[in-house]
Amino acid sequence: MDINSPEFYTLAFVVAMALVALLMGRREKRPPSTYIEQLHTAPDDDPEAEDILYLEPAEGGKMLLRRTGITLGAEETANLVITIQEDNCSIVEKKGVRKRGVKGEPVKGEARLKCLRPGHKYRVRYESQLTSAWASFTLDTNKRDTLQIPLKY
Repeated sequence: MDINSPEFYTLAFVVAMALVALLMGRREKRPPSTYIEQLHTAPDDDPEAEDILYLEPAEGGKMLLRRTGITLGAEETANLVITIQEDNCSIVEKKGVRKRGVKGEPVKGEARLKCLRPGHKYRVRYESQLTSAWASFTLDTNKRDTLQIPLKY
């Protein structure tokens, strides 16, 4: 095969594109993992408390999530549905057990998140189906300070 022939350049082009495709490659994503944590609630002394999410490090590499500004009835509970895929984390606050006709009262909630890996940085989207509030933020599990995130409507 002559170096000046069209066949040589066609073959060289095909080999170059195959190498580029091999180097770029498709990165296979792992399937998402879903966890459900109960938000343990207690009456809130401040009925006008704002929708705020607090995340603070706890022992053993866990994160303590605290939440204010929720209204639940006496027989109602709240759950957190946490979905993690690679560096993305979605936390959805959902209502649990409900008894009809019970008037709501302000509560604050708390949950221990055991599913976040220590030494990892996550892009988090928090959505509350209870209050229709949300927030997007970055969570670095290496940092040892408490995050205070106001939720938006």
